[in-house]
Amino acid sequence: MLVRTKDFQAFWISATDEEAIGSISDVYFDSRGEWKVRFLVADTRTWFVGGKVLLSPQLINRLNLAGQAIQMNASRDQIKDSPKPDEHEPISRSYEASVLNYYNLEPYWIPTAGSTGTGPVMPVGGPFAPMDDDDSNARPAHDTAVTGPEENEMEAARNKEDYYLQSTKDLRGYDIDVSGENIGTISDVVFDTNDWSVQFIEVDTAGALSSNHSLVPVEWFNQFNALDESATASVSREAVENSPDYETSMTLTDDYGEEIRRHFGSPSNR
Repeated sequence: MLVRTKDFQAFWISATDEEAIGSISDVYFDSRGEWKVRFLVADTRTWFVGGKVLLSPQLINRLNLAGQAIQMNASRDQIKDSPKPDEHEPISRSYEASVLNYYNLEPYWIPTAGSTGTGPVMPVGGPFAPMDDDDSNARPAHDTAVTGPEENEMEAARNKEDYYLQSTKDLRGYDIDVSGENIGTISDVVFDTNDWSVQFIEVDTAGALSSNHSLVPVEWFNQFNALDESATASVSREAVENSPDYETSMTLTDDYGEEIRRHFGSPSNR
């Protein structure tokens, strides 16, 4: 099912041994790889000290879209004791490795058979300043769980801090540039909960005093620039303005998503 990030932020999270431990505050997706949501950001401060934690969609045991609830395949203590992100730092590849290794999950960035596709380039450093080299979360805690080529991949990631994940919350408000012309701002991100693929960028073309939104397939975006909070896209203003009618309150069906894609076509055919 297609879901807006803003709507997803209303979802509650529960552990295997407790009814509720937090709520979704953000999602991080990989804009350099396969356009996948890689982590859910859970705000757990109401339930225990520790603030925000990152949880992989691979840990989801049950997703109740109608009830806006997510049950994780992890205990309360597991989640409470997991590696914590710094409040105002980007998510580095080494920190990702520490979280995935903590839950015994495979690093998704190691190439597998059939993996294809690249997304727009993020300038190194992500939405904030790079974290310090001596950060306490810089190294995974269970290196012995990974051997061979995978160990080499993870070691290379540790030696060079790379930032591939994009916060959907940070993207909101980015100016969208098309051939040197500003056509509006990013207002949200839409992803598919069936495979956690990011499908559309919600664009507000009206400005601060009114509202006029459209959905644009993510493959039309070329770059996100955190330095000046802007994005570049290959789509034309006319294509955005003439896209199928869209309201931020409407239910997003697969048929509607296909209608959007038929309207814009493929960047490779432009």
